[in-house]
Amino acid sequence: MKKIFLSLLLVLSTMLDSSIAYAQNTEKMVDVANGKLHAILAGDGPYTVVFESGFMSDLSVWHKVAPEITKHAQILVYSRAGVGKSPARPQAMNLAQHTDELQQLIEALQIKTPIILVGHSYGGWVVRQHAARFPQKIAGLVLVDPANETLESELKKLDAQKVLQDQKRLENMAPPAAKADLALVQQIFDQAKLPNTAALPDVPMVILTSVQATRNNPFYQETAPALQVKRDLHAKLFQQFTNGAHVVTSNSGHHIQLDEPHLVTRAIEDVIIKLDKEAQKQARRLAKQKAKQTLMQDLEKAGKEISANEIASATNSVNTALKASQFSEAEINQLGFDLMLKAKQGTLAELVLAYNVTQFPQSDNAYDSHGEALLNLQRYEEARKQFQKALTLGKANPQRSPKALQGYQDNLQKAEQALQQK
Repeated sequence: MKKIFLSLLLVLSTMLDSSIAYAQNTEKMVDVANGKLHAILAGDGPYTVVFESGFMSDLSVWHKVAPEITKHAQILVYSRAGVGKSPARPQAMNLAQHTDELQQLIEALQIKTPIILVGHSYGGWVVRQHAARFPQKIAGLVLVDPANETLESELKKLDAQKVLQDQKRLENMAPPAAKADLALVQQIFDQAKLPNTAALPDVPMVILTSVQATRNNPFYQETAPALQVKRDLHAKLFQQFTNGAHVVTSNSGHHIQLDEPHLVTRAIEDVIIKLDKEAQKQARRLAKQKAKQTLMQDLEKAGKEISANEIASATNSVNTALKASQFSEAEINQLGFDLMLKAKQGTLAELVLAYNVTQFPQSDNAYDSHGEALLNLQRYEEARKQFQKALTLGKANPQRSPKALQGYQDNLQKAEQALQQK
């Protein structure tokens, strides 16, 4: 994916830090282990979106996207060592070292909120390595035309000579300051694997792929056959995730965040929406668990009242507890059967299922279940009336299955036979 690196020659000269209007007083020079990193921390929200730029690109490449994201989340954009305002290190840095410095930056800024990593090109490698290393801290991923370590090895199967020509052409075009770094990148392509091969966390994600073939481009990797290989590799990466989207565009070059920034913004927003929905579901689950714990404590109290033959008090306790729980008909029904069959608390189960009938008087299933609780207590006449009601309502319900109706009929016969045997 040589355009990953060629693009720095075509774009960086037009991108200045001053173009980032959202920076204002949010720029920082942050101390890390071996130097400083130029960063912008802005916005607020339940997540922090961390932007990782492409090879030799500074933080300014995100100036069309990052400001929009501050409306929804905190954002962190920065320039890696030796790029933009971030001082270079004594030696060229490899991918593992870039990943280390990203983590040091996050720790130095004391970022505690869940992180959404956004990586472009070479930055896609950085965020993948970071996510593999710190899976518990990563809430989501957005990969913007990311580099793929197996691309060159796959393209060599099509035309090895043209791949070698791409390598030499790029090496000749790269500025002196980038040659040592480029050699480290080439090692990854040669090995066709990343240093950290641990699995990525299965988080909400979006991967964006550019398939725009430009005219008169001397690089083989920008031809239609090579772009198809890239697209296939991105699709294979996408298959590792269960909750995401693969967006393919022919209207953008490699810098999708500059050509079609709305695609990147929308991708990040989609990940945030998915995370918000999951957080809401988790909150509901926790609330339901808490409600169930409270309900079980109240039912335990009702059980003691039953043991003391305080049936009126027990009935009131059950009704009050179930009303406060806001359990559904099905949940109350299951609770009643659990009390009857597993806990062997027949009277308490009957009170629970009697409440279900009063709350859902049009439910044939509620009457049938209450009838079974009464049958279990040998209150046959009351049970017979409940089964009759269940059968009447069931026959009037066009959605009720013949199997269910037969069950109601069978229960009615049990109650009637029990009455005859008395």
